[in-house]
Amino acid sequence: MPNRINQLDGRAVSTGNGGAVESIPPARPVGSAAGGASGGAGPAPDSVHITASGRALAALSQAVQEAPEVDAARVSTLQQSIGSGNYSVDADRIAARMLQLEQDLGGNAQ
Repeated sequence: MPNRINQLDGRAVSTGNGGAVESIPPARPVGSAAGGASGGAGPAPDSVHITASGRALAALSQAVQEAPEVDAARVSTLQQSIGSGNYSVDADRIAARMLQLEQDLGGNAQ
């Protein structure tokens, strides 16, 4: 059951056992003076800097969101190949792709 905290105006809050919890003053904006008087310039505007890798990650995320979950044309082609008996597995190609994936992920496979 969650506890409810009342009296959040800077005063000590009772813990229910007679002791008091340390009072924490309300936060002031960054750059404000301790007495409440601001310097001549006022508070600095908030800003966010997104790195190149962050932008690339956002672009990749968007591409994944927009990509179809299933390549229906590829599935149809494979179904026809399997149904007609013309589908063959190229073990060398699969092995090469697995090694490439391992290398891409930072492994030491040769």
